[in-house]
Order: sequence, then C-alpha cells, then structure tokens
Amino acid sequence: MNAHTKKVSKIKRLTALSVLIAILAPTLVTATVILTYQYNVSSSYATPYLFLSTGENYNTANTLGLIYANTQTFTSGSSSFTYIPSGTVEVDLSDGAYSEYLLNVLAVYNISSGLKGPVYAYINATSIPSGVTVYISTAPLIFNGNTVTTTTGANVITLTTSTSPVSSNAIQITTSSTTTPVLYIGFEISSSTPYTPATAPTSFILSVQFSVQ
Repeated sequence: MNAHTKKVSKIKRLTALSVLIAILAPTLVTATVILTYQYNVSSSYATPYLFLSTGENYNTANTLGLIYANTQTFTSGSSSFTYIPSGTVEVDLSDGAYSEYLLNVLAVYNISSGLKGPVYAYINATSIPSGVTVYISTAPLIFNGNTVTTTTGANVITLTTSTSPVSSNAIQITTSSTTTPVLYIGFEISSSTPYTPATAPTSFILSVQFSVQ
C-alpha cells in the first residue's frame, strides 16, 4: 500500500468514526426521560400543639391589675384552649411594694401525644432590666419565704438582669397533657435598696422557642 492509499484509508476510518458518533449522539438524548410535576403550595393557620398560655395564677394576678396578656382561643377535638400569640405581656408592679412575685402566671403546654422525637423548649430574654427575675420550671413554682422553689423539688431556672440575651438552654419536654402544663413561668420584681420600694421596670423581650427533633 502506497502513501496515498494509506492516507485515504485513514480518512475513511475517521469518517466512519465521525458518522458513528453522529448517529449515537441523538440516541442518548432521546433516551433521557424528563418528568415534570407542578403543585400549588398554599398557606393557612394550623392548630398549635406547643404553645405559651396563661398559668393557674394568671386570673388572680390579672384581677389585681398585675399582669395582662392578649389571649386567643382555639379548639382541638372537643376541647378549647387559650394561648398567647406573639405580642405583648404586661407585668405591673404594685405601688410601694419592696418586692413582688407573680408565680405560675404563664405556662407552656404540649397537647400533642403523637410527637415521636425529642421536644425541647428554650426560654430566651433580651435586656432584662435591673430588679427583674424570670423563673422557669417543670413543676409549679412556690415561694418558701426566702427563695423561689417548686412543689416537687424540681430544678428552677432563673433568667436575671442582663443587657445581652440570656437563655434557659434546652429544656426537654417529656410529657404531654391537655390539662397540665409542661413548664411553669413566673416573675419577680424587687428593689435592690433596703426599705426602698421597687421601681417599675422597663420592657424587655421574652421569647419561647420549641425544637421538635
């Protein structure tokens, strides 16, 4: 085979390869299956199962003009529940008092028994003014004449004066009930000067967060 014949043969092989690629390329594209589905995603209000509500001592304190929260109600099954949506909770000081304790005025409920994973609550506060303490526990809060404790000896978490955000850390919620709170919340407003009445504190932000895992 002379040089001319070798060159023609090489060109033929290249041509054949090019033709083969040209034939296979469309086959690969047409073999790809593309399916498209579209859905209209809408939004509406869902029934809350973890929520902040008024506590067992709220009505008494509210009658005395010491606390007020804008509440709403919803129905789940045959039961009606009261909850506090995001907004303002007003805690007032009795004029002339050296200290004031409002215990179990707020509460957290978990009315869902179907949650399979761990549930945690975080109580956070920002810019707590001087003289104010927030108490949190898994059992009802009581005052023993000296300090705030609980009816069962359960741990009491305190959030105190701070200009930066403070947090309760994770509080695991292990029970659910439509009638019994899983967390009890209270407030203390006290004077730092002996024999001097406490002063009405400035407002601060209290947030309740839930983590369902």
